[in-house]
Amino acid sequence: MNFKFALPLMLASAVAGADQYQSFTDVDFISADYGNFDADILSLQSQYYFGALNSLGPRKEFSYILPVNNIYGGLAAIDTDVGDNDVLTLGGEYYTGQWKLFGELADDDFSTDYSAGVGFLFSPNLLGEIEAVKREDESTDLYVRGKYNHQLTATDYIGFTAEIGDDFDYRSVSTKYFTALAGGQYLTAGLGLQDSDNSDLNWFGEVEFYFNENTSVGGGYGEDDTYFIDATHFFNRNVAGKVAYGSNRDFNDADIFSIGVTVQL
Repeated sequence: MNFKFALPLMLASAVAGADQYQSFTDVDFISADYGNFDADILSLQSQYYFGALNSLGPRKEFSYILPVNNIYGGLAAIDTDVGDNDVLTLGGEYYTGQWKLFGELADDDFSTDYSAGVGFLFSPNLLGEIEAVKREDESTDLYVRGKYNHQLTATDYIGFTAEIGDDFDYRSVSTKYFTALAGGQYLTAGLGLQDSDNSDLNWFGEVEFYFNENTSVGGGYGEDDTYFIDATHFFNRNVAGKVAYGSNRDFNDADIFSIGVTVQL
């Protein structure tokens, strides 16, 4: 599973009944059995936006492109059979006019990695980025990325992201679809493709169904018999509980269970 976090911008005030948030904090515990060894991960991640974000109905769904200044950070303690590792992540995004500047520091017991980039909003629905990634004791890699949002209604959209490495040795494309259904229900669906010179083409698809603004269930399936199922429930407008299970049977027979709490203010 990829727990990469992407949190979007407010839509126009036409979105009726939307909740507004500026900060997002997650505390998660992950227990993973990889066959040859076990790992337990306790993590804290938080992100603060210098502007209010409007949800799209579900309290954890926002628009696809988010041109709002923000800072974020995270701590993770990883305990495995072969040793421990502590990970610190700090980063942020700054928008001035149509330009975007962003950067990140990731430090653990084995290496310190940096990334920095610049982006340009060609329109509110089209963002281009160039990012330099410097991993410790490795040469700098450059990535060119584009994000496009096609708005279908005031809330519904289909978004696309494409990325390539500077030597064209890495290529990826992904898409996400969000729609409001009848009766206060919602649906998201996504598909991703990733290819590199060092590996075969990988693909992954996922869906999430919202019974209402508070409760959802989802799942995904991909290459090498990788799959996950998860569920989220907001007890009120600010606090949610979440649980997930994932596995990768063909690769390393992994069993990954996670449980966590999200606070949105």
